[in-house]
Amino acid sequence: MSDVKVSVEKTDREVQNLVASLNFYVEFKLPEVARILGADYDPGTFPGAIYRKREGYTFLLFRNGKSVLAGVKSFDQLDAAIQKFKIEVKEKLNLKIEKVDVEIQNLVLSLDLHVEVNLEHFVHEIYDSYYSPELFPGLTFKIYDPPATFLVFSSGRCVLVGLKRLKDVDRAIGKLCEAINTSGAIRGIRIDKDKDKKSKK
Repeated sequence: MSDVKVSVEKTDREVQNLVASLNFYVEFKLPEVARILGADYDPGTFPGAIYRKREGYTFLLFRNGKSVLAGVKSFDQLDAAIQKFKIEVKEKLNLKIEKVDVEIQNLVLSLDLHVEVNLEHFVHEIYDSYYSPELFPGLTFKIYDPPATFLVFSSGRCVLVGLKRLKDVDRAIGKLCEAINTSGAIRGIRIDKDKDKKSKK
C-alpha cells in the first residue's frame, strides 16, 4: 500500500466526445436560417437545419427552438459555442435568446490519475467493480450517484462514460478517487518513461 493519494484536483481530464441537446426557447424560421446563416436545409430529407461552424462543431436546429450540438471537445468550447450562437442569431436573425437548457446526451472523458493502480487489489476491496484481465485489460467500476461507469487501467488512466450533466463530473471523479484511496490499491506515482527521457536530454 502506498502513501500516495489521488484527488479530483490532481486528476487531468479531457473530453473525447460531447453531444448536447439544447432548448433555446425561440422559434427558428428554418428557410431564413438557411438563407442568412448559410445552413443546409432540405425538409424533404431532414426536418432541421444543419449549421456547420468552421470551429469544427455543428448545430442541428429545429423550428421549435430545440437543437443538438455535436463536435465540441471541451466544456469551455460548449459554453463558447452557445454564447457565440446567441450573439449571431440576435445580430443576423433578430432573435433574442434569453434562456438555454443544456442536457448532455453523450459524454466521454479520458482521465489521468498519475498513479499506478493494482487492479486485482481494487476489485477485491470495492463493490460494483469488475475485472477479467483475460478478456479486457481494464477494470469496470460503476457508481450510482451520479450514475456513471469508469474503465480503470493499471497505468492510472481511465475513461468516464454515462454522465448526463456537466456539474456531476467532479463529483463522479471524487467517488473514483475515494474508492481508489480507500482500497489501498495505489502502487505509487506513475513515472512516464517518455517524459523521463525528455527531461534527461
